[in-house]
Amino acid sequence: MNPGLPPKSTNSRGPDMTSPPQIRRASPAERHEVIATVTAAFAQDPAWRFILNDEYGRLAPAFAGALFDLRVVCGNVWVSDDLATVAMWDGPSGVADPLQRAEEVWARYRSVTSEGAYERLLAYRDALAACSPADPYWYLGVLATHPARQREGLASAVIMPVLSIADQAGIACCLETSTEANRRFYERRGFTASTEVSLAGGPPTWWLRRPP
Repeated sequence: MNPGLPPKSTNSRGPDMTSPPQIRRASPAERHEVIATVTAAFAQDPAWRFILNDEYGRLAPAFAGALFDLRVVCGNVWVSDDLATVAMWDGPSGVADPLQRAEEVWARYRSVTSEGAYERLLAYRDALAACSPADPYWYLGVLATHPARQREGLASAVIMPVLSIADQAGIACCLETSTEANRRFYERRGFTASTEVSLAGGPPTWWLRRPP
């Protein structure tokens, strides 16, 4: 859980539909481009709209930036080479980064957000925590493809590295979604165990689990 600039293109004629997308880990230097993709992709997302409300345009870049900062140092942000698609994960320890760094990142975000938006974020976090399993799992916190580049197979490609890592280790993957279309997308990729998230005042949301 931002209107931004379009992602960089390496081909003036558009993407090469005959070649599979090249997926790799993002670097901290790509923060601006990643934020642009994420904020464009989530502009109509019900959960992000619930958290940020009518402050989406102002707060979404800061929110996406916080999520990026927590995960990129651990190598858990994956992108296509042109940065048109992004997957941000938390590892099976359940901790995106050392506690001190997480506190600094969220303190920085809180300094620019409103009290209401921050309280909604905490409520959303607590609702997800009530659904999350005790066993270790990979958590897909963000999967975003720039609207201009959807339906090219980018989202499926960018989550594959961690799905493979999880399968090899025998660890489940989990996520939440607040749209039926996304739910169907994830179900087709093995996220078939579903739990309804209880979120007062929020959109219908489902916690999904993909067994190894």
